[in-house]
Amino acid sequence: MYLSKYTLIIYIIPTGRYVILKSKLKDSTKNQILEAALRVFVKSGFSKTTMDDIVNESGLSKGAIYHHYGSKKELFLALIDYWENYFFKNIINKDLTNNNPDELLRDITLDVIKAFKSSKHIFLAELEFWSLSNHDLDVRKRTTELYSKLIVLFRNIISKGVNSGLYKNIDLDVAALSVMTSLQGVIWFSIFEKSEISAEKYLNDVIEFIIHGFKK
Repeated sequence: MYLSKYTLIIYIIPTGRYVILKSKLKDSTKNQILEAALRVFVKSGFSKTTMDDIVNESGLSKGAIYHHYGSKKELFLALIDYWENYFFKNIINKDLTNNNPDELLRDITLDVIKAFKSSKHIFLAELEFWSLSNHDLDVRKRTTELYSKLIVLFRNIISKGVNSGLYKNIDLDVAALSVMTSLQGVIWFSIFEKSEISAEKYLNDVIEFIIHGFKK
């Protein structure tokens, strides 16, 4: 009954709206697959994960999975894109025009904290990306592209501080890498090491140490 009503709606709405609806349904299915794949890869790792595992986790048919992704590797590469666009879009596309460098670095740290609190498993997925990138050139290329974007972002923020006279004349590439790896290291430490100090406090303290070190 539900299917017949749904089909009727499809046929009576204008073509333009149908295309939009079809696109949204397609995106919804792909997101369902990617979320399931993310959970399975984090739990089992890439090498031990099978497409059947992802089928079972997603609740979709094998045909639905293979309609969108022809192989486990193709799905894994798509997952890196999903990881970037869904969880870190606000960071990578940060508007640098208005805020001062200190506030931009604090704002990005806040975005990382929010992501960590809401979806800790995405940072475990990051470890899997790195692990596989050591053995697969395609994965290495994609992860390198992702982290290059972050390095460029931090470099631009720090350059803004140097040019304004707020920060010392420092090596921008080294400084940018230091910011990224410091935040990353705190997250991974917080995942694997039990501590009375929260990840939020660690991250906020670390970024303040970094900002203080950049100042003239």
